[in-house]
Amino acid sequence: MTSEEPASPPVTPARPPDAAEPEPLRVADWMREPVTERALTRVERLRLGWEQHAGKVLGGTAAFVTLTLVTVLTWQGINLARRESNSRPVDGSGNALGPFAGTPAETFAVGEAGITLPTARAAAPFTAQQVADALTKVKQALIHGRLEPSMLAGDPAKFIALLAPDGRYQIDKHFAAGDNLDYATRIDPAADPRFDPAAGIRVSGTMEYRSVTDDGVRNLEITTRFLWVYSFALPRRQAHPPGTGLVTIRDEVVWQVPHPDDVLASSAGLWLTGTDFNVLNATCAAILRGMIDLEIGFEKGLPAGSTKSIYDPHWSPEEAEIC
Repeated sequence: MTSEEPASPPVTPARPPDAAEPEPLRVADWMREPVTERALTRVERLRLGWEQHAGKVLGGTAAFVTLTLVTVLTWQGINLARRESNSRPVDGSGNALGPFAGTPAETFAVGEAGITLPTARAAAPFTAQQVADALTKVKQALIHGRLEPSMLAGDPAKFIALLAPDGRYQIDKHFAAGDNLDYATRIDPAADPRFDPAAGIRVSGTMEYRSVTDDGVRNLEITTRFLWVYSFALPRRQAHPPGTGLVTIRDEVVWQVPHPDDVLASSAGLWLTGTDFNVLNATCAAILRGMIDLEIGFEKGLPAGSTKSIYDPHWSPEEAEIC
């Protein structure tokens, strides 16, 4: 058990013997006078208002100047971009150098030359020769689907004949319903301006393959990713931005060739198993019928700098515009 000592009383220090008494507080004479109000002069009001709001006014002025500067620079940038996007290469007489000039398609190969096959190697259970044969079949399907004049004119017979017999019926239905544009191109016969075959079709893409098994059937799966660019005879082409007379299709198609030991003879051959696509510069009216024409929107041209441009190598089918 503990106890606390009582607190000692506070000790008041003694005043030094010679400390002087403090002087009484004196009040200034002006504080004794009655308060009188005086109206501020116009100059004083202006000065007071400036002092109170100087920061705000200066900040607002700075913001206004900054906004004006940004607006001017942005407008200049837009105009510059428009000038650049509207600049079509011409010859000494002012005639356009070609329908693809000034666009990414200018560097693409023409027609079949743009379809190159990967090296055929064995992909068990498929031999190197079986892989080579399957790749050749797919190349022929690409040619007959996107480049063949009879297909462009609306006749899909050559393309359908390349497919496995058991898979042709479904593809016939696709063409009848206008659901073919993701793997085959038909030109709208009423297209105006008309399609210009003399310019050639520009092509760029890749092809890859692998061995997969679906429902017990071993398949060689081949995926193709291509750009197909078609030119239309646009009058006075040099007066319009690059790309205005072009229709571009970008597709991703999955093809399969089953191993002959796993299927009936009628199911052996080439099958279409998956597709995605996008179209630039064609009308929805034509697209919904499985065809293309040229959208008469001269102000559009090639979407310069668009992160979702159809020519962007990082484009994906999920970015496709749907009519």
